[in-house]
Amino acid sequence: MSRNIKASTLGHIYRLLLLVSFTALISVLVSQDYIFLIFGATLFLLLLVASRFEKITFNGQVLKRSGLFAFCESLLTRQKQALQIEQIEMVTTEAIRSRLGRKKFKYVYKVTATGEGTHIPIMVSSGKPSTSSELVKNLFSLLDENKLDPRSGELRDYLHQLDQKERQDEVIEFVINTELNESSAEIYKKLPSKLLREIANRLKLEGFMHQAFHCFSFAYKREPGNAQLLYEMARFFRSLGSISHPRLLSRSGACLRLAAFLAKDEPRLLERIGETHFEQFEYKKAANCFSKALSIDPTLYRANIGLAEIALRDGKLAHVAHFYQAAATVSSDKAQKNLALREADYYNRLCSDEDYFEAEISRITKLQNFQWVKNSSSLLLVVFWLLATLSGWFSQELKSLAWSAVLSTSVVWIGSIFLSSRYSHRNS
Repeated sequence: MSRNIKASTLGHIYRLLLLVSFTALISVLVSQDYIFLIFGATLFLLLLVASRFEKITFNGQVLKRSGLFAFCESLLTRQKQALQIEQIEMVTTEAIRSRLGRKKFKYVYKVTATGEGTHIPIMVSSGKPSTSSELVKNLFSLLDENKLDPRSGELRDYLHQLDQKERQDEVIEFVINTELNESSAEIYKKLPSKLLREIANRLKLEGFMHQAFHCFSFAYKREPGNAQLLYEMARFFRSLGSISHPRLLSRSGACLRLAAFLAKDEPRLLERIGETHFEQFEYKKAANCFSKALSIDPTLYRANIGLAEIALRDGKLAHVAHFYQAAATVSSDKAQKNLALREADYYNRLCSDEDYFEAEISRITKLQNFQWVKNSSSLLLVVFWLLATLSGWFSQELKSLAWSAVLSTSVVWIGSIFLSSRYSHRNS
């Protein structure tokens, strides 16, 4: 039986509220208004204490989020902030990057588990093991690969590689601390190609992009016809090209095309290549890869889902319903089957019921408007908050006016969050 893993998680909303309340406390302190000073200090301490109880736990059966904001979100969305392992329909991972020096980047990965309308985000930092990374590793090990998007698959492999640190650390230390020259190149050439690939992918996820580039280059010289290696290089070049080398974006596309050509008898790899094309908004190439994969293995769940998403972007609702129905037919997982059937029924109803179609168009329009208000009010909130914090040093009248604006935009922001949540649910 898996042990219970508990990871602390301090969301962006907590950081924002702590920062706002702290600066408000300083502003009130300058004006020496002791009633508001006591109120601000109490609010700040309450938020600080509440942040310590914001947790995500996983015991091998249930992934659960707890804390003040988890409770508030469950009231707002009317969804429990907990998922049974068999209820998880899909997992997506988003990479958040920050630069550390000229050649080093720090990556934080936002892993979101989704099922039955519930979304549970988990933040994982690369580089060193933590309770969050252990939680995600255990979660991924219990999920079918069909539930993981490409970046989640990369993160899963990386977290499992951390268990092999004794075998890789010596080589990684050499790669990071040694400049490429004739003598070091000879050492690279002696390393097994598989080990070079593993180290390259690990270095990429840890932000050592320059060193990962060298490892991929030497691995490619050893195995230029390896479709899996070309796929991994394409994703690496895409990441590096979006950072500082735009010319590598074309090289990424070339690697993907070559990988698709070489992976003629590898439907799973063709499926992943199609998903990568889809991420890059290359829908025609993605559709070709998905179709080739399905012609080899018609039971591929994610390929059918991918074709459904492409058909949706083309406005072909009947095709969307067809591919979701096909995905439901080939899936043996209950959660994924329910997801596909739910989507197929939804798009079939859109095709057959004009009144329902009009009601959904109206709902989506309102949702987009409220989301625009939410984004705009959050930006104005930050602007007015900065103005209120700084103006206290110069003008009490301006400070009072700015804090009034902060209060007003806060009300609009909270209201737009509530209404966005309300209209994010489809009409029954």
